[in-house]
Amino acid sequence: MDNDIASVAAPARSPVVRGGAEQWDITSRITGRAYRIYVSLPEEGLPPPPGGYPVVYVTDADYIFHTAADTQMMLSIGMQAKPAVIVGIGYGTGVMAATVSRFMDLTPTPPGKTVGASIEGAPMFDGATFGGADGFRRFLREELKPQIDAVYDTNKDDTTLCGHSLGGLFALHVLFNDPQAYNAYVIGSPSIVWNDGEILMGEANLAASLANGNAMPRVLLTAGGLEESADNNPTLPAGISREELEEMLKAAGVIQNIKALAERLEAMAGSAGGEVETFVFEGETHISVMAPMFSRGLRFALKP
Repeated sequence: MDNDIASVAAPARSPVVRGGAEQWDITSRITGRAYRIYVSLPEEGLPPPPGGYPVVYVTDADYIFHTAADTQMMLSIGMQAKPAVIVGIGYGTGVMAATVSRFMDLTPTPPGKTVGASIEGAPMFDGATFGGADGFRRFLREELKPQIDAVYDTNKDDTTLCGHSLGGLFALHVLFNDPQAYNAYVIGSPSIVWNDGEILMGEANLAASLANGNAMPRVLLTAGGLEESADNNPTLPAGISREELEEMLKAAGVIQNIKALAERLEAMAGSAGGEVETFVFEGETHISVMAPMFSRGLRFALKP
């Protein structure tokens, strides 16, 4: 029997092709950097709403695009979310190389003393540069979005920015400095602790925008329920005890920070018409929370 199995020729193999999706590479004139753009289109038979399909822009697409696209496909088929175009922005260089590249685009400023000391010598930061979030913000709005709108049947007035971790930090940067760029923001586990929380200084810019009569975008803030506990880390970083890690996670305060920020955003919105929600996924870590973030986030952003 074993010999019979061994004699059967192995079938030809080829890379997986994702139906209803395409990709291309673009070099930004603003940042000078190359990006891999991934686009997932609504399922056939799901016509666009009046005005065109909503568009969801997702950072860190090299390792999260398919999760976002699959979630959107099932939610739209199940009529729990409007059919939409998912646009992922990545680098097409492999996950580890993309991890290094993302630091430049997703951080508003270079690391200060506190952050610098914590990342010094960490392999994932080797060769990384920082502080290019504003250029990346402009690339999305001034270069990528016009191209997406020119090629696909989209609704320019129904757009969402979605980011997790440093991607969440970037989404906050856009919300505070260019709030009208998107109608909704799905912000997962944002790295508010970056440079001792200096991103929060931008809240004043959002307040000024609202005072000038602009509408408050819809905002969803999420986190994993285990993000402030060291118990979910079976392997400790070299040279760090479990007690020290617990102290670091508590200091980062991902859950505390999003809850406090949500309260301030709700108060700021007042009569500006915005919708602010917070959701903590119990039993999820900083990494495992990404999938439920999309399930909740896409339903929030794309309510039928």
